[in-house]
Amino acid sequence: MDDTNVVNPILLQKGVRSVLGVPMLVSGELIGVMHVGTLTPRWFFDDDVELLQLVADRIALAIQAHLSALDRAAAAALKRSLLPSRLPRVPGVEIAARYLPGEQSGVGGDWYDVFVLPSGWLGVVVGDVVGRGVRAAVVMGRLRSALRAYALDYDDPADVLERLDRKVQHFETDMMATVLYAIFEPTFERMHVSVAGHLMPVMAAPGRPAALLDVPVDAPVGVGSRLKRRTTLVEMPVNAVLCFYTDGLVERPGRSLDEGIDRLRRAVKVGPAETVCAAVISQLIGSDSNDDVALLMLRRQMDSAGPDL
Repeated sequence: MDDTNVVNPILLQKGVRSVLGVPMLVSGELIGVMHVGTLTPRWFFDDDVELLQLVADRIALAIQAHLSALDRAAAAALKRSLLPSRLPRVPGVEIAARYLPGEQSGVGGDWYDVFVLPSGWLGVVVGDVVGRGVRAAVVMGRLRSALRAYALDYDDPADVLERLDRKVQHFETDMMATVLYAIFEPTFERMHVSVAGHLMPVMAAPGRPAALLDVPVDAPVGVGSRLKRRTTLVEMPVNAVLCFYTDGLVERPGRSLDEGIDRLRRAVKVGPAETVCAAVISQLIGSDSNDDVALLMLRRQMDSAGPDL
């Protein structure tokens, strides 16, 4: 071994004469190379290679587990910083929310947002970026900020989602997200909503059972659909409760999506938003949080005088 075949000069400076290297692999992915060296010339045999490879495999698994833990912790911290620190207090409507991070399956891109627009209308967003880990959380943060910016310039939810879709296609070319964006008139008598591939909200109103809203669903953002997005007007009776959520609430191993949504319909009832929100989490999740869950509950009260920020 001399300066003609050694890339790292430290080996020569330390007087290393012979080197053996083996790959560090996790699920077929190379995460590093482990080397051993001697200060005197030495031949390495098959037994030496097998022993070093065994050590490298075990260290690679430990490194991967550590990196995965750091990745989940960083994503969770990022997501906590992006979710609303507190919900706006708006006369005429009660608002309650929950966010439950997945304990076993890592961190995804679920989020919710509630904000009062300069016009006095209330904006509500629920979305889910496909994927897990820090990257999904980072993309979620960018989408959340972009949607807020578009909401300041465009009054139609479909226009907002159309521009968000263009942003994803241009800047997040390999990502996709489902998003629901709704705006409520200051009286909360009506909601204007556009749905980009997201699960339909559940409404419970006095005198009738809870049901999924009958609203057309357009393509998720990022898929490149040429069809025009639509906004639907929904009447909001006094004391009606609206439940917005992500798929982690209704999807469970061994249970179909239809079953999960049916359970959600039975759990959503007319009542205080906080009470209904807690009941939904208790009945559908309990202590078993296998996936990210974002849940947002709104209840219309009497006509309001305006928001209290």
